[in-house]
Amino acid sequence: MRLLALFRKTMIENFRDWKILSLTLVFSPFFVLLMYFYLGAASKTYTIGVVNRDAGCIEPSGKRWNAGSELLEKLSGARTPDGVPILNVVVMDDLSHVRKPLLERSIDLSLVIPDDFSRILMEYRNSRAHAPARMTSLGDPANPRAVTAAAYCDYLSYEYASAVTEQRSPLEIVVESVGGMKSLNDFELYVPALLALSLMMLMFTAAASIIKEKDKGTLVRLQMSKMRVHEFLSAVGSAQVIIGVLAMGLTFVTAWALGYRATGSWGAVAAVGLLSSVSVIAVSLVVAAYLRTIFDLLTIGCFPFFILMFFSGGMIPLPPLTLFSVAGRPVNANDILPTTHTISALNRILNFGSGLGGVKVEMGFILVLTVSYFLIGIIAFDRRHLRPR
Repeated sequence: MRLLALFRKTMIENFRDWKILSLTLVFSPFFVLLMYFYLGAASKTYTIGVVNRDAGCIEPSGKRWNAGSELLEKLSGARTPDGVPILNVVVMDDLSHVRKPLLERSIDLSLVIPDDFSRILMEYRNSRAHAPARMTSLGDPANPRAVTAAAYCDYLSYEYASAVTEQRSPLEIVVESVGGMKSLNDFELYVPALLALSLMMLMFTAAASIIKEKDKGTLVRLQMSKMRVHEFLSAVGSAQVIIGVLAMGLTFVTAWALGYRATGSWGAVAAVGLLSSVSVIAVSLVVAAYLRTIFDLLTIGCFPFFILMFFSGGMIPLPPLTLFSVAGRPVNANDILPTTHTISALNRILNFGSGLGGVKVEMGFILVLTVSYFLIGIIAFDRRHLRPR
């Protein structure tokens, strides 16, 4: 009965403090919109400007052949497994018109087909060639898309040259998708991290619920009612899990509205989300043990939040800093954050179709860290706020 009454009280106070609650619910969906527009609607097509200088040649049959035009058709026709064009080919008249759009990044790469391209390929086909055709690519090294565009152009050009010269390459590359899944754009790769971000925001509402009970003296009255620690944490935790489910659901609906489509088991997503909510609440208990007022939470409390946000590996790539290994699996420094494993598990489920069995290692890490943070938080909170002074 005490548990239900305290749960009802916690929920009412969370809705009364609508500013923190609104921040928790809206922050991650806002980041979904921000990342979607920042990534330019997550285009998977690379723009290349091609200067085709190929003069063509006359085949022995008397037919005129222009290999440069055929190569342009091959580059334009390349598609991803889900049918999206890989390269947007823009034909340019002269090399002098290339450098400015490269620096402005209106094109990602420029390709120059030499004037003797057709002749040399025909000579190779007739075993009379003495030197290869020299095709030039120009790109801005500061543009990361230029490297990917160059890789596609090189691969397609080599494949075309091998086919028309009827000379087999000594190397055959077989391209396969991981798990048979379609290729993912940058926005789709960020969605699991943004879902985890919605759970990280629970640190503010959960810590606020605990700090307010102490700040207003309610904690003393609750102790006088012989309330046990597990009842208090269960009531606060249950309310925060509900808020976490709402925040995660709102974030996912926002991503869905922007075109994100997930695979994998919804049951696995729910299991990871619920366990991760509890893990963030455990971290919040540690934070609340060392803060005294809501003002402290909204100032000093931002630091542990940013640690969760930026060092969980979802927002920026982090270099591995291995501490030790468990059963052959390296344990890195940021693995002490439960949200690191949340992002990894959600990525496996949503983007690569894994079920609950495929993320059992991540779930195990989250469970161990949740118990550890709860033990640290309970001991710290008891010593600082529950013991008589």
